[in-house]
Amino acid sequence: MPVPGLQGSSSLSTYQNFDGTNLTIGGVEEKAKSKNGSAAVFLGIGTDFNKDVMGVLDFKGTLNYDKNGIFNQNLRVRNTVGIKSSATQIRYSPLSVDIPVGKNTSIYANPHYVGKYNYKTEKWTNSAGVFAGVTQKLSPKTSLSLEVQRYNLQDIKDNSGKNWGVNAIISCKL
Repeated sequence: MPVPGLQGSSSLSTYQNFDGTNLTIGGVEEKAKSKNGSAAVFLGIGTDFNKDVMGVLDFKGTLNYDKNGIFNQNLRVRNTVGIKSSATQIRYSPLSVDIPVGKNTSIYANPHYVGKYNYKTEKWTNSAGVFAGVTQKLSPKTSLSLEVQRYNLQDIKDNSGKNWGVNAIISCKL
């Protein structure tokens, strides 16, 4: 039975980088929404289909700048524990934009900072990036998002495949 104010969903996300690396994550999320934003917890499993399988635990928060949530800031803390990897990643976006362009379609952009601590190597890495895409509602409970992502904007001249990728996310409300 659904809890008032909470929305559950399941999702399958795949991140395909142009250098041939990838990450695919599936799992479930529980989100609490208010007029000012949202808070969510995601639990799933991920793989790169090559070297690692990992558990994924995300904590997410969004704070709206306007009453419609078109402009917001957001934070995601992702924890992964895998066979060959273990890390905590913090991604913060001071200004994310999500614009409805039709009854069932929206476009969005999310410039962000990413800090990641790798517990195996005991190293901290920092980078800036941006992703932009489109979300299409396929049914009242299902949506599909397609994105392009640019990593490592601090090295703006490096346009190699390691710094570009495409992402696809399918999400179903429970």
